[in-house]
Amino acid sequence: MSEAILRRNEDDTPVAQSLRIGFWVLRLAMIALALFWLTSNVRTVPPDSQAVSIRFGAIVGTRESGLVLAWPRPFEDVVLVPSAQRQLELRIDAGQASTAATVDPASRFATDLPPETAAIDLTGDGGALLLDSTLFYRVTNPAAFYLAQAHIAPALRRLYLAAAAAIIAGSDLNDVIVVQSNAFADGTPALQARREALRGALVAETNRRLLTLAAAHASLGIEASRVDVSAYLPPAAKNAFDSVLEATQLAEQGLAAAHTDAARADQGARQEHDRLIAEANANANERLSVARTQAATIGATVGTIASDPAMRPALVEQLYRERVSAILHAAGSVSTVDPRSGRVILPGGAVQ
Repeated sequence: MSEAILRRNEDDTPVAQSLRIGFWVLRLAMIALALFWLTSNVRTVPPDSQAVSIRFGAIVGTRESGLVLAWPRPFEDVVLVPSAQRQLELRIDAGQASTAATVDPASRFATDLPPETAAIDLTGDGGALLLDSTLFYRVTNPAAFYLAQAHIAPALRRLYLAAAAAIIAGSDLNDVIVVQSNAFADGTPALQARREALRGALVAETNRRLLTLAAAHASLGIEASRVDVSAYLPPAAKNAFDSVLEATQLAEQGLAAAHTDAARADQGARQEHDRLIAEANANANERLSVARTQAATIGATVGTIASDPAMRPALVEQLYRERVSAILHAAGSVSTVDPRSGRVILPGGAVQ
């Protein structure tokens, strides 16, 4: 009994109590650390993200936005990737140093140059242009996106450049950038429709190549949604195209002025033609009326002579006097000559 009392007295010493309290604190700390470790992988996924769960190095699933419960590290890891509604942007850098290669060596005029990231493409009609593009895409397969995350930018850049080369090669230069004033005579809506069709074709061709990669078990887990394209002429050719465009516009203005002058001259000629025809018709009608009047007088005289031949001398003399009186009245002066002797008969004074 004395030994038990001695042992209890030793356990109640300050050192023993301190050690006992220290061990309890250590136990509680370990329990707290264990609870913290067990709940360390419980997190909230933001609305613009989604989570990929990786357990023992293998992808076991994906989670949408919200609360995600996962095993603690290192058993399971949760990686956040962009959501399907989030638009990701990639500036297409062709890496061809196109600006420096296309500066006109004669003029060295270096203003209004296209961006250095622009890619050179050839059109179906033999033209050349520079495309400055910004591609927008979204994540459709989070697991594939996580696996290919380090290779997405260069792979997508190569796919887009290949798609752009194929689409531009099947288009004319005026389908991408206007270099002829009469190329879009149907107006701005048609031009905007062709631009929209070109952007749609670039997106569709890029997605087709992405699907080809996915069919070959090399999916990037993304889908192109939109592309912004700015087209430029090479600086060496821009001045020439501007000169041609200006000359074409001047020629069209001259042609329009010539058409206006021709229409005005044609209208004046038609008016003069109508005036001459109307004047000729009026003169013809007047002459025909006079001729009919004269013919009526002659016809009446001939009819009278035919009915009574004895009256012919009197009628002829009457007609002579009527006609000669009008002729003499129109003359300023009259000299009478005797036809037999040739003597001139001068007018005499009035008889008193």
